[in-house]
Amino acid sequence: MTDSVPWMRLQGSALARGQQQAARQPGLAPQVRQAVNDRLASLAPALARPATQAWLRAQSELLQNQDPQGFDESAGIAEGFDIAHDALLTYLHGNVVVDMAAPPPQPEADGCTAWAQALGQPGEGARVVKNRDYRGEHGRLQHVFLHHDPAWGGRRLLCLGSLGSPGAFSSGMNSDGLVVVDTQISTRDHGRGWLRYFLMTALLRECADVPAALAFIESVSHAGGGSLVLGDHQGRIASVELGHRQRPAIVRGQGWVAHTNHCLDAAHVPGYLSNGDDLAESSTGRLALIEGALAAQPGALSTEQAQALMSRHEASGVCRHPEPGRAGTLSCVIYNTQRRELTVSHGPPCEGRWSRFGLDGPLRA
Repeated sequence: MTDSVPWMRLQGSALARGQQQAARQPGLAPQVRQAVNDRLASLAPALARPATQAWLRAQSELLQNQDPQGFDESAGIAEGFDIAHDALLTYLHGNVVVDMAAPPPQPEADGCTAWAQALGQPGEGARVVKNRDYRGEHGRLQHVFLHHDPAWGGRRLLCLGSLGSPGAFSSGMNSDGLVVVDTQISTRDHGRGWLRYFLMTALLRECADVPAALAFIESVSHAGGGSLVLGDHQGRIASVELGHRQRPAIVRGQGWVAHTNHCLDAAHVPGYLSNGDDLAESSTGRLALIEGALAAQPGALSTEQAQALMSRHEASGVCRHPEPGRAGTLSCVIYNTQRRELTVSHGPPCEGRWSRFGLDGPLRA
């Protein structure tokens, strides 16, 4: 394993950028196909339900009509890796498919711990942080992606995600200084609407700041599930819980916001679906640890202090090493919206293998 998260530059139309993933990493194409096939196999009981198949068809139609760039990027990824496009879209909707099953066929491995903090006075930017707890096969597929599309009028995206998945599959920042990260929250409140992964990419593609991103979120219907944590170059921060029937629950932060893997908004709590897995059981403890650390600090945490916080293991520690039935922390991202920089760990943050990226590529340590 190298000491830095691998990265790639993707340029051109949405379709071309999707195709380039496989072209730039042909040696990992078998692993991408295996990750998709294994996930689809685990979803087989839920996918046998006619209602699930009808919902997936409706989701594909919505994506094509409301987010043609997202549809084209996913089509390019499917073509490049020689995966049927419908199969790739089903794979990307996997968490919702599991929630819609009765009962869920397996505990979900997805988790994550995320927070954002204003760096000082208005205009001084924000720091947005996330530990990515995800299925282990994505450790090798994890990349930093630099997206540039001429249609965006100069806007660029810096994202951490996985080969075989579109745009800001885990987190991202645009050249305006808007950052979006997410966490997984299982819920019963699902329906036809924007899937979180496509929504995150669209926010970075279309919005310059947190107010514009929140207006976008409030203007569309959502598939439901998960939370977003946002920050921008002015130091504005917010968190959002996503539902389908329930309106997005938006908290505009004063100082800091944080989210793990359970619902915090009273209107969303009745729909919360805990599978009883390790991540669900530790979610409240991890949130308390983060909130306690942020509340105890008189000013904004430095990058080094954020690294130390996200490396903690005690009790419901946020740095999680894989065990049977337990997802591991694949990376930690620390975005600085003022400097437009990403500091990212290659593997668990406690291992100390950190690298830095800007909107043009790797930066010197």
